[in-house]
Amino acid sequence: MAAAVAAIRRSSARLSSILRFPFSTIAPHSEPPASAGPNPFSALRSAIHSESDPNRIAELFQSSAHLPRFHAHRDLFGFAVQKLARARRPDLVERVLSPFLSDPRSPKSEGFLVRFISLYSSAGMPDQAAATFDRIPDIIGRPRSDKSLSALLSAYLHNRRFDLVIKTFNRAPKELGISPGVISHNILLQALCRKGDVKTASNVLEEMGKKGVKPDIVSYNTLLSGYLKKGDDDRFEAILNEILNNKGLEPNVVTYNCRISKFCQISESRTAEELLEVMISKGIQPNLMSFGTIIRGFIKEGIVSAAVRVFKRMRTVKRKNGSESLSPNVEIYVLLIRGLIEQNEFCEALAICKECLTKKIAPPFEVVKELIDDLLRDSKVDEARDVVAKMRTITKGDAVDAWKKLEGALSL
Repeated sequence: MAAAVAAIRRSSARLSSILRFPFSTIAPHSEPPASAGPNPFSALRSAIHSESDPNRIAELFQSSAHLPRFHAHRDLFGFAVQKLARARRPDLVERVLSPFLSDPRSPKSEGFLVRFISLYSSAGMPDQAAATFDRIPDIIGRPRSDKSLSALLSAYLHNRRFDLVIKTFNRAPKELGISPGVISHNILLQALCRKGDVKTASNVLEEMGKKGVKPDIVSYNTLLSGYLKKGDDDRFEAILNEILNNKGLEPNVVTYNCRISKFCQISESRTAEELLEVMISKGIQPNLMSFGTIIRGFIKEGIVSAAVRVFKRMRTVKRKNGSESLSPNVEIYVLLIRGLIEQNEFCEALAICKECLTKKIAPPFEVVKELIDDLLRDSKVDEARDVVAKMRTITKGDAVDAWKKLEGALSL
């Protein structure tokens, strides 16, 4: 371990050298020459990835800020901010981002500043996102547009500041001189629905057309989802009919997922499965939520064999790029393992658990223990030991000691 840490520090030191010297004489905004040595941006990302000290991450990031076109490397900004946010260091996020807002080399564009609003949002810093929004006219020399308004509203929504979404939206036309477009309206609809105020959201949807803002499928899906969560069947069906009868709207995966959820809520998972096939036939690619909802529905109804069938169907559905099939997440694996154990289908539960472990996904310990206990009661000692061995291999970090303690209590 000490050797690995030393190697990382040597790599970081080499990066600092690379960042300080090879490009120090290059004019701003010029491209580094091909002969300049290792790609400094790749080296920086690698060093940040390896570094666990948030202060050092900030130092590495700042040491590269002088590089030509550094501001254009969005992934580096996002990656660094993500690591600092996970370390709960908003002070360091502010330290690495704020200089770019006053740097004369930074682009004087609204789009560039919208990126910073989004970065502050992802770091859980909506107040800094708002401060950036306020500075936009002074930095770019012209008024803000709906683009920056929607970015700020999204930051508030992402951080569950629903009242600020509503307040900012309402003051936009008169106080900010911005006419909210469809994206800003959609964010308002989401905030209202997440507050549980679907009635007001419905009124907003009706008013959009009167203001010359045409609602899109996202607008209607937001209301559809809101009424689904409210359990208002009549309004759910009314919004769904508007979608299906409006030639300007094309139902998408969210629309179908709402309908699938509705059927599963009323124990009609077979109908939901049929709708899944209709969806696929129309060229609309289902996602994990589509399959997970139906699997959960069948398990709730006690039809575990049908849940396994849907699970296997998932393997035949390709992702958008067509390169591979959808891969189950830990929630789907756990649903199936638990459901199969309840039905005493230990062989199938074991097979799915092994697949989960092969992908280095560790189910909750209590689920694994329940499976192991059942295998032992069924005299499948070797199979139980195999599960234990695989769990021991993939368990990492703070969970290692907890697993060792659990493993010691097993009758193996």
